[in-house]
Amino acid sequence: MTTPTVAQARAWRPEALNGLGDEWERAARLIAANADTLAAEFAFWRGQAADAARADAKSIVAEAETVARALVLAAAAARDGADQIADARAAVLAGVDAAVGEGFVVGDDGTVSPPARPSSLLVALSGGDPALADDLLAARAQTLTAEVTAALQRLGAADADAAADLAEALAPPDAGPDGFGAEVVARWPSTGQDAIAAQLAAMTAEQRDRLIDAFPEQVGNTDGVPWDMRTRANRTNIAQAVLDEPDPARLSVYRDLLAEIDDPAGGGARLDRQILAFDPARASLVELHGNLASASSVAVLVPGLGTTIAGSAANTATARRFVTATRGDVAAITYLGGPFPRGDNPLTALAAAADPRYALGMAPRLVAFTEDVDRRVDATGRRIPVTVIGHSYGGSIVGTAETQGLTSDRTLFVAAAGAGVGVDDAGDWHNRNPDVLRFSMTPPGDPITAVQGIPGGPHGADPDEMDGVIRLPTGHYDDGRPMAGPRAHSDVLNWPSDSWRTILGVITGDLRTDSATLPETG
Repeated sequence: MTTPTVAQARAWRPEALNGLGDEWERAARLIAANADTLAAEFAFWRGQAADAARADAKSIVAEAETVARALVLAAAAARDGADQIADARAAVLAGVDAAVGEGFVVGDDGTVSPPARPSSLLVALSGGDPALADDLLAARAQTLTAEVTAALQRLGAADADAAADLAEALAPPDAGPDGFGAEVVARWPSTGQDAIAAQLAAMTAEQRDRLIDAFPEQVGNTDGVPWDMRTRANRTNIAQAVLDEPDPARLSVYRDLLAEIDDPAGGGARLDRQILAFDPARASLVELHGNLASASSVAVLVPGLGTTIAGSAANTATARRFVTATRGDVAAITYLGGPFPRGDNPLTALAAAADPRYALGMAPRLVAFTEDVDRRVDATGRRIPVTVIGHSYGGSIVGTAETQGLTSDRTLFVAAAGAGVGVDDAGDWHNRNPDVLRFSMTPPGDPITAVQGIPGGPHGADPDEMDGVIRLPTGHYDDGRPMAGPRAHSDVLNWPSDSWRTILGVITGDLRTDSATLPETG
């Protein structure tokens, strides 16, 4: 890393990187559009020459698509770099201007020197002792030097990070033999997760890289694939979605998925988002928040009615709060494993929420994913309890998954629509963990109480009333109001409150029930 000078910092124009990112993305879209045109040119041409031309065109199109995705990733890196460099540059200039404003001289390397003589005011404040005033100025100069040079170093680090991200985005993919890995990924839908993990463990690092480059959709969305491979593959999948998406709102969401974030555990690091599954065609988005390698507990959050990829920011914020509050002791996963019921108005929303098909469709995928979570947790060699949380309609999804072999140490139903499709009593649940602990909480006056456990209802029994489920109180907001009423349906999981801390206590195992701390059964 090279530390810039003050003059260089003043001359830099990081906003130019934003413009460069926009140009790269426009170029990527143009390349992708022309590649699609080329691929369609030979639709009605027959014969040996046509076959040869089609083969050449297929190769050209594949290379063009690779270049287009690389430009999208580079555009994301450029925008991130612009933001980081601009913030760091502003800190340098603010420090320099503050020092100059106090009468100090700032060298180009950030060294701050005191003025030739102290002001009469400073001498007066020093009891009329010029020597003491000189000492005070020297000490202040040392402090300012440390601040300005540190700011310059942070600017250099931001510049180096941006350069590394750009180089990574634009690096050519590893070349491999045509058809590499095709037979492997073709068998994955009928292959167990352990076998998939073993296949990949037996490959060299270069072979795994080629598999990501050749089959990002399969690698990014298959349980059993190591999570570092899935997150890398899904950056490619998101870049492709940027190229394909005409809607500005969804395009903005996809760009955000490629952007770096502040580490929710603290410390000031900037990180790529960890997308474990991404498939807009299936309404699928699964994201890890925090670091499994250092966490002591894991939460999997399944949201409810109306959740979409485009509207998932609130769920992301909910998960990150758990990570931030524990300084990374909790790793949280937001799970959108398919389409959720939606409605354009209260009537259609109510009708959609009563449809059990969404729960029945997503439950098997959640079962498979929790098996994968269990594998990743076991791979750490530490006892890490996993809590699966179902909120609102997500409660029915989680409960339905419990009937099919969900894996969890703790299951928490929060303002749940029900205990699961077809669940009449706890005997209908078949968690792979025989020692699972189950909890439930619903705010008083929550509208969902009108449909919980109704006879013949689509989402099964009311988990708040079931044997073996620990009923938890929702308590109060931190301002003293009771956690109750219609707004509490969402607030119970999000607002500073007794209920939020209770949920966190379930996740971490710190919640005390019957005067005993919850066991770490993971």
